Amino acid sequence: MADSFVQGSFAFTCSIDEAALIEEAWQLSADLSGGFEPGSASPEFLAIFPAKTLDDLLSGFTSIFDDAAFPEFGADMRVENSADDPAICTVSISSTTDFQPDPIAALIQRCCAASLAGSAIGFEWSFSCSRPHRDSFGGGWCAIFADRIVHETTRGALSSVLESGNLTTRADPWSDDPDHPVEDWKIEVANDDTRSGYLDWVVTRRFLAAEIEASVPDA
Repeated sequence: MADSFVQGSFAFTCSIDEAALIEEAWQLSADLSGGFEPGSASPEFLAIFPAKTLDDLLSGFTSIFDDAAFPEFGADMRVENSADDPAICTVSISSTTDFQPDPIAALIQRCCAASLAGSAIGFEWSFSCSRPHRDSFGGGWCAIFADRIVHETTRGALSSVLESGNLTTRADPWSDDPDHPVEDWKIEVANDDTRSGYLDWVVTRRFLAAEIEASVPDA
């Protein structure tokens, strides 16, 4: 028997209005996850999470989770007002057990559009196990921009380095694979066809290409 953990802890600065939207999301998540009737969402909240279905006003919000039936961020959130500027505050998000990178990143992108227009927000996360099971340790990072979210895992980055053959002479990671150019990756990111970082995307493309090649019968 072993326990698995996903952990993360980071903080960022945003406006008090943006932080209020994040707090509202956290409360709605807690109500829905706990089986309670959620309070009415604010017009500002519904504007950034437009309903996906007419019979569920919160369907736009729950769609950011891997499973809309379990809308959990898996983390604690705290807001601290700035002593120097009453218009801004610091939001801290942390967890030692079940940190959920994807919905947390999606929430920040929706709630903090004005702040992201000025500078991106990023965080790192890790996963581990209470027993030394193979491939049960690793992590990744996430960079949140106003127009896209970029993810990458340590496993994907390591695979790319190992396949390159020589770490000391490795080329620029944004242009070192002519078969999978970074411009193609950017197009998929822009079209929301992938949320992977470039290196993870290359690893996936190589894997799919190998599967296709293996499925073709010999002449």
